[in-house]
Amino acid sequence: MTEKENNLDQLINDPFKGKSGFMPAKIKDEIKVRIGLNENLAFPEELMKKLIKEVAERVDPRIYPEDYCDSLCNLIASDYDLLPNQVVIGNGGDKIIDLMVRLTIKAGFSAAIIAPTYPMYEHAIKVQGGDVTELYLTDAPEYDLDPDYILSNITPKKDRLLFLCSPNNPTGNQFDEHKLRKIIAEFPGIVALDETYTDFGGYSLVNALKDYPNLIIMKSMSKFHGMAGMRLGFALADEFLISRLKELLPAFNVNIASLELAKLVLQEKEALSKIVSNIVSEREIVYKRLEAIDGIIPYKSFTNFIMFRLDGMDAAEIQQKLLKEKGVLVRNMSAIPKCENSLRMSITTKENNLAFLNALEETISNY
Repeated sequence: MTEKENNLDQLINDPFKGKSGFMPAKIKDEIKVRIGLNENLAFPEELMKKLIKEVAERVDPRIYPEDYCDSLCNLIASDYDLLPNQVVIGNGGDKIIDLMVRLTIKAGFSAAIIAPTYPMYEHAIKVQGGDVTELYLTDAPEYDLDPDYILSNITPKKDRLLFLCSPNNPTGNQFDEHKLRKIIAEFPGIVALDETYTDFGGYSLVNALKDYPNLIIMKSMSKFHGMAGMRLGFALADEFLISRLKELLPAFNVNIASLELAKLVLQEKEALSKIVSNIVSEREIVYKRLEAIDGIIPYKSFTNFIMFRLDGMDAAEIQQKLLKEKGVLVRNMSAIPKCENSLRMSITTKENNLAFLNALEETISNY
């Protein structure tokens, strides 16, 4: 082995030291009921395939897509009553998170997260070489924001960025609008508000963009729009911030098929409205069934998933039994702060939801 090979670890940025970074462990078992990643399987498969066939007829993959997805920016801006130059498109919601950090953070600066929350925020901060200011929601079951506590633990000029997620992943709750507004107004930096799950919740703060020039709202087309495999997300903000975010993008950062499919999906207003209605209805049914199971404590949700704590049972063991014995994939959230011994399941189709509930009840009865 050469001297250069021996010194490879000194030549790279290595924030995770070979510990796999963000991605969870690979699943090798057969999955019959896929409800672990909050994918929108309630979006009709036949409609999605129809739209993809239309995309195949429409695009020529031999040519590059639009530089900044201008045609899609126009559609999104129209939907939210904004200007097209208030929209930036990225290769998935996680790329948008990465842009937020690259815009604001470098070595010597930090970004704040309010745990428990989406782990990708912390991952992106560490990749960029920044420090993480980890603050906390109140304890379960409320998992609420405490604006005074949060703001008093921020260091001005060092904490340049604050991530908020509402409705929150993994807890599922949507925060009080007045508390969010207080934090946005008084935080001495950029606030990135993740509204990935707002379509399943009670309200959005898009209309507040005009009030807060430091606010960037992040959204994804993986959940509500059923496009998880196509990787497309976007952010809405003041024109100045959007122009600076676009400067950080690589050329042609969204593939031509995803771009065209997104435009078609956005036009399916009736179908999307029905999907949301079905998910919200099924969410309430599943929540009530979970409440009735001894040893299960579900948390009220405003998303397309429900997190629940297990009392007197080991969450990791139940998760593995569901997977290996029933083929049901749920997500173990126990490693996230304040989510000890908790699992999360996604609301998808009526058939999947029922299969999960039956499998969970049988697994617990045999525990």
